[in-house]
Order: sequence, then structure tokens, then C-alpha cells
Amino acid sequence: MISVDSLEYAAGKFSLLDISFSVGDGETLVVLGPTGAGKTVLLELIAGFRRPRSGHVSIGGNDVTSLPPEHRGVGFVYQDYLLFPHLSVFENIAYGLEAKGARRAETRRSVESLSSQLGIVHLLDRRTRNLSGGEQQRIALARALITNPKTMLLDEPFAAVDPNTKEQLMRETTRILASLGIPVVYVTHDQVEATEMADRIAVMNEGRIIQLDLPERVFSSPKTEFVASFVGTRNIYKGSASKENGRTVVEVQGVKLHSSVDIEGSVHVTVRPEDILISSQMISSSARNSLRGRITVLKEKGPVVYLTADCGVDMTAAITRESFREFKLTVGDEVYLTFKATSVNLF
Repeated sequence: MISVDSLEYAAGKFSLLDISFSVGDGETLVVLGPTGAGKTVLLELIAGFRRPRSGHVSIGGNDVTSLPPEHRGVGFVYQDYLLFPHLSVFENIAYGLEAKGARRAETRRSVESLSSQLGIVHLLDRRTRNLSGGEQQRIALARALITNPKTMLLDEPFAAVDPNTKEQLMRETTRILASLGIPVVYVTHDQVEATEMADRIAVMNEGRIIQLDLPERVFSSPKTEFVASFVGTRNIYKGSASKENGRTVVEVQGVKLHSSVDIEGSVHVTVRPEDILISSQMISSSARNSLRGRITVLKEKGPVVYLTADCGVDMTAAITRESFREFKLTVGDEVYLTFKATSVNLF
């Protein structure tokens, strides 16, 4: 287990403040946040490359706050790999074992076994400078894993590879880390990557962890306006919640929405675009919210079209390109936006 307790750090105008969490064996905690949030600094504090102003880091039940990196049992993979260009692939991977004085035969068996798992045996005799980003990433991962670390820290490990290679590498990495059963802290700013890799997500901003939760709850039930905005909620309002016949109703700019959240008073309201069903006529369903509006904006983004309609409030829904073509929607068309009370998050 990794345990971080009340960790604080300061460098110039940047501060890391009151960071606390734990990561169990076999669990991957993804630290998600924008550039400059302090994600890499946090990893380097856990690894021992930086010393905290206060607080503690424990690995495997032992306080390692004052230990140097080489005595913490940490595997670290940076996004820029940091491979040694003057060494072969074999020598890069074997570096950690050789530094520990492992026997040559043992080192070769370990390197070849791990290289086989990662599909890089054919590269062992080559230099690293002319290899692809995906190949270099596999080598960096092998070098970090070869010493059987007690924990793994990964800093944007797939940022420099193409989307197809990235997807394959994520699957391979997930499989290998799961087989090791060690705690993993994984840093990224990519939301799709976070949901693919995480058992839990810690959303970080300006040196603080804002929300730590299961991936589905971070995206469906953000606890702050920053988290809601960062994870792409798009529909974020301020409103007033009250009870009507024992159910929560929230009023936003004169528009009433039903929510399953048990709360009253001034609130923030969020509704994810993908939770909204678009139709040209009112439909019969169990959903408690159905708003009529007129399309004001259509914006295509990859396989999705974002549709904004004036329903008394501007509300954005996400539909597939296929549905968009089928409905033949244009700006000015009247549509109905239907969504469940469970899709209306309040905080």
C-alpha cells in the first residue's frame, strides 16, 4: 500500500497543500488534472526526488519520507522516457538489476522474460534513438518493472504515442500491472485515459486534490464547479432546490428540473450532455425531465455532435453523427430534451 498523509510542498509561487490518500495493492489511482496542477510534483515527492515541507509518505507500511529514491522500491516512468541513448535496449532494461549487483545469467533471464511480455525481444540488441515512441515506451516500462518495485508511478506515460499505439499500450500496461498486484499512481490530463486506467480518480488543481472518487462518480456527480467543467459536463448552472411532494425540484432561471439528490437551498446544478435524449416530439418515458427548446448551436467534435438548445436555459446534448444525419437537424429546429432525475447532479 502507498499512504500519503498531509503532504505539503512549496517551490517559488507553487504550493502543494494537504495531500492525503492511500492506494491499495493491485489498485490504480489516476491523478487527473490540468497542466500545472502539481501532478508530477506529487509523483516526485512519493518517489523521493523531492522532499516535502511537511507530511509523510509510506510504502508497504514503512515510512519512507526521509529515504532516498533508490531505497523506496519505486518504479517510475516519465512521459519522455529518459532512456540512455549510448546503451542498447537490453542494457537500458537491465540497468536497475545491474546496479543492484544481480548476476549476469539472472539479469538476462529477467530481461528476456519481461521483454517477451512486452513484445520487444527483437529490439534487445538495438540502440534506442531510432525506435518509435511506442517501442521506447515499452522499454521505459520494462526498465521500471525489472527490479520488481513495490509500487509503480507513471507520469503521462502515453502522451507521445499515436492513438492506436496508445490504446494497445494501455491494455498491455493494465494487464501487466494487474498481474503484479502492486499499488499504482498514474498521472494524466486525458479524461478517456483516466477512465480506462483508473480504479479511482483524484482530480487535482492548483496543488490540491479537489475530488477523489470512483471514475463514474467523478464524471456523473462532480462535487465542485471546477471538477464539473474539467470533466466536460458543459451544462453547469446555479439554482435553488426545494421539496415538492417529497421529491427534489431545482429551479434554474425559471426552469424547473427534477433531481434524485436529497438537498435543499442554493445549489450548483450539472447535467452531462450524453445523459440527454434528443427527439423531435415529446416521448413517453420514465424520465422526469422533458424540456422543449430551439436549437441555437450545432458543433461537430469527432464522432459526436454537440447540440445546444434554448429551453429557457441553454442546454447542450451530445448525439452521434449517425443520429444527427438521421434527424436532419438544423439551427432553429424545435426539439425535446429528455433526461432522468438521476442525471441532475446537485452540490
